[in-house]
Amino acid sequence: MNKAQPPVETDYKNKFNRRLWLEERRSDLRHYFDARNMVHGRLPTEPYWCVIPRTSLWQIPSLGTPGFDGWFGIAGDHPTDIAPLNYFSGGDPRAILDHFVAKWLRAASYLKAGDDYGDFRIAHIEQRPAIGSLIEDRANRLKRWVDSEHLWTHVAVNPTLPIDEPESPAEPE
Repeated sequence: MNKAQPPVETDYKNKFNRRLWLEERRSDLRHYFDARNMVHGRLPTEPYWCVIPRTSLWQIPSLGTPGFDGWFGIAGDHPTDIAPLNYFSGGDPRAILDHFVAKWLRAASYLKAGDDYGDFRIAHIEQRPAIGSLIEDRANRLKRWVDSEHLWTHVAVNPTLPIDEPESPAEPE
């Protein structure tokens, strides 16, 4: 008699699994930019902020457009998307996530009604309502995080180094 084995949970505290998940998110963002023929600076190797394996925020530089600093990109168990850095007065991850939640809820309402929403490319028009419902679900899950005070008591971000400045070597001991 075979007993069903419990599903194997991926250990994201393991450095290899963590690195693999982050590399997949970088690939998601790279595909997002490439599919739209958007020119951007080098994608960082580490996210600006993340909760593995749920979501990640990335600070992506532009390539020298005066007055435009680049984007915050989001990738994870939800749509991959971007928003200009200039939309935000600071780098508060909570405010950035809230921006994407509002955008996705607005998009979901259009898509569920069968209408187009320019930032989301839906190949088959008849799938818009189903995809709109999925986007709404992901946005509401993220909104619960944004609205939950206890999740934001000890938030740290990974400050992104300027691309043209090499990282300084470790201080000798």
